[in-house]
Amino acid sequence: MSKGMQYWSDHLAAIAAEGVQTKAYAEREGLSVSALYYWRKRLKAQGSTQARALPVMPQAGRQFVPVQISDTSACVPCSLILAPGVRLELAQLPSAQWLAALGAAVSRQVR
Repeated sequence: MSKGMQYWSDHLAAIAAEGVQTKAYAEREGLSVSALYYWRKRLKAQGSTQARALPVMPQAGRQFVPVQISDTSACVPCSLILAPGVRLELAQLPSAQWLAALGAAVSRQVR
């Protein structure tokens, strides 16, 4: 993934992880709303095989679910956005149980 694509992908992952509206995020970060929508459409159309960001802090009605990768011989890296500006890079996708435990630990630290 190119540096520019990664930049926009990171912002889109942050929007998903935070559960905020795209417009509000764009205003807060000083980004163009239309650019975010453009990159969301472009990355979706590209059909990237990279793992999508999952919200670490559970919100009402959301749960972590196991994700299965069709090519089990491939090691799929993933990025977790824990908070604005805080990103955890992992060599492979962790289990749903591990993510839930991490979410609970982070939630306790935020309080």
